[in-house]
Amino acid sequence: MSRARGPFSSRDCVMAAKVTLIVTDAPPLITLAAAQSLDYLLYPDLPVIVPDAVFYEATGTAGKLGAQEILDWYRAHADRVRIEPTQTFQNEMILRENAGYRPARDLGERAAVEVVRNYPLPDQARALLLSDDRDAERLVIVDPDRLILLTTWDYLRQLEEAQRIQSADAVIEAAQQAGRNPPKRDLWSGHDPEIRDAVRAVLSGDHSPAS
Repeated sequence: MSRARGPFSSRDCVMAAKVTLIVTDAPPLITLAAAQSLDYLLYPDLPVIVPDAVFYEATGTAGKLGAQEILDWYRAHADRVRIEPTQTFQNEMILRENAGYRPARDLGERAAVEVVRNYPLPDQARALLLSDDRDAERLVIVDPDRLILLTTWDYLRQLEEAQRIQSADAVIEAAQQAGRNPPKRDLWSGHDPEIRDAVRAVLSGDHSPAS
């Protein structure tokens, strides 16, 4: 596992406006929806970005686990959650109009790469990438000084540690009871201590200016 690098101090990210949360694949949305816990994405009071193809993968099939919950959640919080349009998704939808075309399997991943490359982060801003894709570390290569990768399990554990939620395990158990079997994959311990401290400050809601 590659270690996170670059100048990402707590001074840089204590202000909420300096950090964006980007959900780069569908599994975190599906897991949290299955556990009736999508609002946990809003607890740090950060802008939440979902690539359009990722949103489509999570909601595009009627009856899919969590799909209706994700749609309802987005409609209720459209002022805080942005579905980021991508050329990748637009091109795929045009191609799918052709008879015999086989849908791309990596659509969400390619759209996430486009968003990570092109999303206009302000100067000195950082992005937390939420992903359960084992290949998601390639996203960080785009800008390793500004992108911090977390799994759903990492994110929930840090919310629990910050006393923003009662139990990360309870969320996973609720998802399992709904028919979802999310991984408990740890990327958190691979990040440098300075980065972990900075992310803790953000997820705990410590948005006061650094002294």
